[in-house]
Amino acid sequence: MKNGAWVTVTGTGTIPLKEGRRVSHGDHEVAVFNLGNKYLAVDNRCPHKAGPLADGIVAGQAVFCPLHNWKISLENGCALSGGKGQVKIYPVKILNQKVCVAFEEGALSEACKERTADSLTKPVRDPNS
Repeated sequence: MKNGAWVTVTGTGTIPLKEGRRVSHGDHEVAVFNLGNKYLAVDNRCPHKAGPLADGIVAGQAVFCPLHNWKISLENGCALSGGKGQVKIYPVKILNQKVCVAFEEGALSEACKERTADSLTKPVRDPNS
C-alpha cells in the first residue's frame, strides 16, 4: 500500500451497527458498513441499476440493494442473488476510533470470477428427470 493512502472518512460512532453510510473522496463514492466486529467498504452503486448500497438492508456479511433487492457480499463484492455482477471492495482499518479507507486500493475480487466459472461448469439438472 502506498504511503498516505489511508483516508479518514468518519468516526466509528457515526455508523450504527448493521448499517451503511455513503462516503466520497475524489471520484470515489463508497458505502462503509459497520458489522460490529469489523467495518467493510464497497462501491456504493449496485451492479444492476446503480442503486445506493449504503441505504440497503444488511444481513450477515451482505447487503440487499434497496432498489431491486440484489444481494451483494460485503466481503468480496460479488452478487450473491439477483443476477451476475460485482462491485469493488476497499481496504478499511480503524485508527483511534476513526474509520479509514484506502480508496486507491479498491479492486474487483477474483472470487466473483471463480463463482461465475463454477456455476457455468456445474451440470444443469433436468427438472423432468
